[in-house]
Amino acid sequence: MTILYRYVTREILASFLIVLAAVLSIYVAVDFIEKIDNFMEAGVPAIRCVVYLLYKLPFIFVQIAPVGFLLSILIALGLMNKNNEVIALKSCGIGKNRLLKPTMVLGVFFSAGLFLVAEMLMPVFMVNANQIWLQEVRKKNIYASKTNDIWMRAARQIIHIKQYVPEEKRVAGITIHTFDENFRLIERVDAVAGVFENGQWQLDDAVQQFFERESGDQRIQLHNTIAADIDLNPDDLAQAAKQSDEMGLAELGRYIQKVEREGYGATRYRVDYHSKIAAPFVCIFLSVLGTGIALRGNMREGLPMSITYGLGVTFFYWIFNSFCLSLGYAEMMPPVIAAWLANLVFFSFAGFLLLIAN
Repeated sequence: MTILYRYVTREILASFLIVLAAVLSIYVAVDFIEKIDNFMEAGVPAIRCVVYLLYKLPFIFVQIAPVGFLLSILIALGLMNKNNEVIALKSCGIGKNRLLKPTMVLGVFFSAGLFLVAEMLMPVFMVNANQIWLQEVRKKNIYASKTNDIWMRAARQIIHIKQYVPEEKRVAGITIHTFDENFRLIERVDAVAGVFENGQWQLDDAVQQFFERESGDQRIQLHNTIAADIDLNPDDLAQAAKQSDEMGLAELGRYIQKVEREGYGATRYRVDYHSKIAAPFVCIFLSVLGTGIALRGNMREGLPMSITYGLGVTFFYWIFNSFCLSLGYAEMMPPVIAAWLANLVFFSFAGFLLLIAN
């Protein structure tokens, strides 16, 4: 590594650490203020809120690290441009392509780091964070296995849900066991599907079984639709269900195969699968974008304007990427294209900015 590369790398990393510490502190402080009331109302000690936020740190890091990386490039190269260091380098025959190389190398390393954090740390930590929020704060005894089977224990009920679709508030394969005060089974309801409407779960194609305690007789009733008397909020159920963020690529791939074998749609999970692969590559795009913006000659005297410009482009990237993922979820775009289209479009735009930079 040449002296120039070491210098540029050191300046970018120093800026990144400062930006990361500042943004992470603000994010955690705002999240703490927002959540502490819920912890206090539930009678949970404040230290558990701190533990909850610590478990969320890998998720927060994955969310803010790309923006912090962009800001660090804009600050480091922008200051070099403002202090005429870039002009001095050009006078020595060192062009913008030489300055792009260390930022691209850092972009590759940051992409690999984000992938490892999202693959190895975030799934485990998010499971623990969701358990604290759901079981200690929301007081819901809901458990989700790795196969996305969901179990809930209420005062006199045990509920098993085979599949839950959060965006439709729909369950598939639900079984409700109801017990008496001596924990003897008195009723069982099996339904093919159910949907949450007007504040209540409506179960379709249900079989209701009643068990007589004295005689031991059993009665069976069939229902096209039946209202279920269960205390099960869709939001709590969505948080309990195994989310894509709580699974690594290998586990998510196995889950997609399992869901499709059972005859359910897995489009959303396929989009999330490809998005997990595409998301870390945003750092490579941001390295080109940051270099192109920072080296623009007409912004030499306006570092704040460069930062604003970069954040604006990043904001539009986030909007466009979310729009593409929504089209993928709605099956209006293939999952692979939905996950990668924003990267390709904005990488091309970043390359154009670099080409027109002085």
